[in-house]
Amino acid sequence: MPFEQIAIPDIVTPPGNPSAIIEIIDHANQRIDDYTKSAPSIIHNFVHCDFDLTALTIHWILENNLLTGERFCEWGSGFGVATMLATAAGMDAVGIEIEPILVKHSQQLAGELRIDSRFFCGSFIPHDVTDILEISRDVEHVTIEEDDAYQEIGQELSDFDLVFAFPWPGESDFFEAIFLECAATGACLLTYRGREGMHLIRKL
Repeated sequence: MPFEQIAIPDIVTPPGNPSAIIEIIDHANQRIDDYTKSAPSIIHNFVHCDFDLTALTIHWILENNLLTGERFCEWGSGFGVATMLATAAGMDAVGIEIEPILVKHSQQLAGELRIDSRFFCGSFIPHDVTDILEISRDVEHVTIEEDDAYQEIGQELSDFDLVFAFPWPGESDFFEAIFLECAATGACLLTYRGREGMHLIRKL
């Protein structure tokens, strides 16, 4: 399935309301720090991305009219910060997270910040992906055994215009395979890749 990579400039324009973005990120960082220091058990695959870069990139995508609509979905949403940043930017944003405790924290955080983001517990992998066992064979940090969350959301993956994810090293191809099979034509996938920064593709 064809796609195009969209180059993201090294310098992007800051959002128009930076104080709201700063509040979200500062509050989230404090909540995440408190959680990691006090949690009775560690969720080993919970690692958060660069929230400042995420906010800047979402703003740049919207500013340049790269999307076909305003629906946003975060895969593996953790504390839901990217989802809340998308909501603050004016998008209709939801997050999908497999860990119930992280869904609870993200809902509480959104409530405290009065941000109308929604979070759902389950798998971001749609139930009808072709050859899912084969394409997930080398993936260690994503489960394919849980029910997908889209039925509870009331939307299909093809309904979303921008999907955001933070794949572990070596798992980006898996995320792209899911996206390219199930997303609508014109939808974009934004992934954070650590030192490599942000990576953006559009399905053709």
